[in-house]
Amino acid sequence: MADMPITTRGRANELSFSHSPISQAFSRFIGTLGMAIEGERDIEGALWSDPGFADWLRSAERDWEAATTACKKVLDLPATRPSDTPLQKLAQVIWFTLGCETFAELCCAQQVLASHPDLFSQTGHDPVSRRIEAMLARGRAQLDELCKLDMLADLETLDQPEPPTEHPELEVAAA
Repeated sequence: MADMPITTRGRANELSFSHSPISQAFSRFIGTLGMAIEGERDIEGALWSDPGFADWLRSAERDWEAATTACKKVLDLPATRPSDTPLQKLAQVIWFTLGCETFAELCCAQQVLASHPDLFSQTGHDPVSRRIEAMLARGRAQLDELCKLDMLADLETLDQPEPPTEHPELEVAAA
């Protein structure tokens, strides 16, 4: 066996990522949201007469409860660094989307995200910026998946009203 020479100094100054309370809560929130989306897909494709349906439904309800609790935690924590702001803004849009009762509200949430991409992104080349941008990208992807679920996709009707222009919940996210 040949010995491998060491190419990195023992005390190299390497930058690393460390979570803030919000980034850690957002990371957990994205995980629980993914589980809730998968649980919802399970019951969307199942027959109510299937013997396991009741268990799948209870599991999906627990997953949604965990996801909304995790989202609320992200929103309630104080921001400790600038990179926390886009995470909280995206969590606020997801929170609003989870509570949508009309197609117009869903359109409004999607419009805020589409019209203000700079508010939901993190620029920079340092480890914190790259990690935050990765979490934001996963959050945006899960928001898209969420909007495709039957529970929200069924909000669309043939006679759609115009999307409302004022939603106080989203004005804070867009500010």
